[in-house]
Amino acid sequence: MKVYSDYTQEELNRQYNQQALVPNMLEYIGQNQERSEAIRQRLQCELDIPYGPALDERLDIFPAEQRGAPIQIYHHGGAWTSTSKKNYSYIASSFHIKGITLIIPDFSLAPKVTLDEMVRQNRAAIAWTFHNAETFGGDNSRIYISGHSSGGHLGGMMLVTDWEKEHGLPKDLIKGATLCSGIYDLEPVRLSHRNEYLFLDEHSAFRNSPIHHIPPVHTPLVIGCGEREHDEFKRQSDAFSEKWERAGNPVTKIHMKGQNHFDVERELANVYSSIMKTTWAIMGRL
Repeated sequence: MKVYSDYTQEELNRQYNQQALVPNMLEYIGQNQERSEAIRQRLQCELDIPYGPALDERLDIFPAEQRGAPIQIYHHGGAWTSTSKKNYSYIASSFHIKGITLIIPDFSLAPKVTLDEMVRQNRAAIAWTFHNAETFGGDNSRIYISGHSSGGHLGGMMLVTDWEKEHGLPKDLIKGATLCSGIYDLEPVRLSHRNEYLFLDEHSAFRNSPIHHIPPVHTPLVIGCGEREHDEFKRQSDAFSEKWERAGNPVTKIHMKGQNHFDVERELANVYSSIMKTTWAIMGRL
């Protein structure tokens, strides 16, 4: 019995289970944590800065050496249920080398909170960044975002936010985005095993699917996906980038040969990677 597209329940569950294709997933996570600890020792950083009242509403700042620097905000992945900002400090080096300030926010995770609340918290982190950029030497007229996996989904939701209507901020608050291996349509997720902790219904899945809310904002989008990803993750990236372009927005698609889901994220720390060179380019730092 097919439950979504041409997938049975077992097949759909496998499509949204990263360990099925990358059995050493935990090894990647452990190595990233070690690299992140080393980066926090090497680079100047301001850790656990509150951007809201909840205990989880904290962010880390890796400021550029010169004031007035562009700002990159990274929305971390972890299937909306695991990891924290401390696992991702390692990507700061590839931004620091180009004089870019990196901010990585934490946020509450499922099943403790809903996706609606995660989206709210990530929006609050961006609003905080805009209002407080001067305190850490950032330029709030040059805010960019990035994200990987479930963080790609959250980044997508940031892109489709009406910042002017909902937060009283500039409509073009986000000047560009780099989203990798993300999920932009939550309907298949709702029908998969992941809904055992996300508790999505049809309305909340639609509300939190960025692919259904794309505005004509003309914000440049860099969207990346690995050759060795699940087919559903490739489809999600292709569908979102195509719909983004059809709305009149610029997009650059990058397919990473030989890369699995977790390799893709590490390309954000690789100064020779096409995804980083393209990200620097839209930030005016190539």
